[in-house]
Amino acid sequence: MPRELPFAVDTWTPASALKRHRFLTHAHSDHLAGFTATCVVSASSPVYASRLTVVITLRKFPQLDRAAFVQLEVGGLPLGVPDPDGDFLVTALDANHCPGAVMFLFQGPFGTVLHTGDCHLTPGCLGALMPLLAGRRIDELFLDCTFARCSLRFPTRNDSIRQVISCIRKHPNAPVVYLVCNMLGHEDVLIEVSRAFGSKIYVDRDSNSDCHHTLTHVAPEILAADDAKSSTRFHVLLFRPRLSERATEILGLARAQQQPEPLIVRASAQWYANYYKASESWSQQQRKPVLTVREPMRDEDGVWRVCLSMHSSREELERALWILKPKCVESTTPPLLAEDAMIPSRMPPTRRSCSF
Repeated sequence: MPRELPFAVDTWTPASALKRHRFLTHAHSDHLAGFTATCVVSASSPVYASRLTVVITLRKFPQLDRAAFVQLEVGGLPLGVPDPDGDFLVTALDANHCPGAVMFLFQGPFGTVLHTGDCHLTPGCLGALMPLLAGRRIDELFLDCTFARCSLRFPTRNDSIRQVISCIRKHPNAPVVYLVCNMLGHEDVLIEVSRAFGSKIYVDRDSNSDCHHTLTHVAPEILAADDAKSSTRFHVLLFRPRLSERATEILGLARAQQQPEPLIVRASAQWYANYYKASESWSQQQRKPVLTVREPMRDEDGVWRVCLSMHSSREELERALWILKPKCVESTTPPLLAEDAMIPSRMPPTRRSCSF
């Protein structure tokens, strides 16, 4: 983070340890790298995060005490943070990324700073943010530009979930439905599938303990009993280790036993985004046809792919930048992506980028 800012967000390095205040947007593992190795986290040097992020982080780091965290909630009043260089306010806003994920709006002597963490900036997210700005421009925007170079027009989250449900309904003979999930971010898919089919979902407590733990806090009503594996049609399958190898094994076993094939569904935008390779030039990408993903696609390994994004599309990034008109943008993802996101909008702010 720039030296003039008294806080660090999602960074746990020797440099960020020198900051007087630390903030955590969500509990994905890549945002917790070095969390306890380089920083002293204690009641006297707390980390600010949402309640659910605190719960999940404490599970990952049981040696920490809850007193080492200050909880901020979406919709709550701005919290005053005392600082020797001048007190400042911080407000938590929904990042629309995964359970517990928030954006932080900082307002103080340093100006107005928005750090999105990982985010999906839908009109609803922007609508919640604009009243807090009260006409002021953002001085510094730290922006998730994951898909800034991808021209895919992502379906809405609701449309993606409907695609998942439709895919399942088109395979009524599949004895088992494997829903491939990340630890955080697919809970609403599981909830809606459970509602649509009136069935609970089995999550192996031993091999998938993190997902099981999160669902006990987010949607305990959809969890099947620990002994219900054989009697439950819907199962959570972890994305890692390699999904292609696991899918080949699962489907191959069914064929060998001459049984109906299970259905494997993976909801993610990354498979689709790989259509546009990062190594290609801007002009090459512009010549590629723009895809609109409306139906699930079966890949060569037998996995049904649904385009569901937990990050903003290029189009959404352009719209957000046009509405917010920040004075400066810095990418929290690879350096050039913030510049790429601003090219079509002809934005006036300084195009800086930084690698975290």
